[in-house]
Formats: sequence, C-alpha cells, structure tokens
Amino acid sequence: VNKEYQEIDHAKLRAAIVKWVRTSGQKAVVCPEMTYQTEIIQPLVIDPLPEDVKAKVVAHDEYWLPDEAGSLYRDASAVVSMECHSPIIACAHGTPGLYVRQPTDTIKGQMWYDIGLADWTFEIDEVNQQQIADRAIAVYENYDQSLEKLNTVMESISARQKRTMQVVRQAVLKAPSS
Repeated sequence: VNKEYQEIDHAKLRAAIVKWVRTSGQKAVVCPEMTYQTEIIQPLVIDPLPEDVKAKVVAHDEYWLPDEAGSLYRDASAVVSMECHSPIIACAHGTPGLYVRQPTDTIKGQMWYDIGLADWTFEIDEVNQQQIADRAIAVYENYDQSLEKLNTVMESISARQKRTMQVVRQAVLKAPSS
C-alpha cells in the first residue's frame, strides 16, 4: 500500500515544502521519524524539489531519538509530519504541529480531532497538495493566533491529564491493601 501511494503522498509534502520555502524564506528540515524513512527521504522528498527550494532544505537523513527531535522542533516555526509523534513533540515544545494522517495509521490519529486540532489534521487521501501547503503558510502568517490556539489546546490537555490522574489516585487509595 505504501509503495502504491508513495509518490502521491510525498508530492503533497513536497508542495508544502516548496510553498513554505518560497513564501516564508525560511529553511525546511526534512527528517525521519521511523528508521525505514532514512532510505526514502532523498529520492521521494528532496531529489524532486526545484533547485531554488533544495538550496533551503536540510536533510537529516539519520534516525534520531525524541530528545534530539524535540530540540529542533522547539526552535522550529512549525512541524508538518506524516507521523503523529513529531507533531506531538512539537506541540509539547510550543511549536504548531500539523499531522498528515494516512489511512493505514492506527486509531491514535483520532487524538488530533479529540484535542481540538482538526484543522491541523489532514487525511492524506482527502486533501490535495495545496491544502496542506496553504494551512502551513496560514500558521506562519498568523503565527500569534496559531500560538494562542496551541496554548489553549495544551492547557486543555493538561487539565484533562490532571483530572485523569486524580481518578487514578482515588482508585489507588480505595483499593484494598494486600
């Protein structure tokens, strides 16, 4: 399935990279979240880019650990990813994270809808190249509002987690001791 859709799917990411670089003037960093992605970054993402854009693209073509990713995402303007962990890490560091979800992804992709980031979520088979690119640029062009939105979402998550842990704590306190 991945092989059948690899060009169609990666063309959507490339369109976002092209628009990002040409509109913002900022660099784009392309990096793997999974080990198998180290082999496909160059041929599917970087090589097909126009030369003017390639000059502003940095390829991180080695697999890395979450703390390394977090340090880059913390300093990024935005993260767009076909894996859900990179946007999670980005959001946890205060950077807007856009998630491009594939139909083969698990139910965990539902969390973006549940936490209020439906408009930062893209079902890859339901969007065209321009929609992802346009949303990434909208985040960039309305950055203060994007950060406010992210802050509201993160506060909601923190409150949910606190309530959940209170329920767990009460259950543990009520449990009979052995």
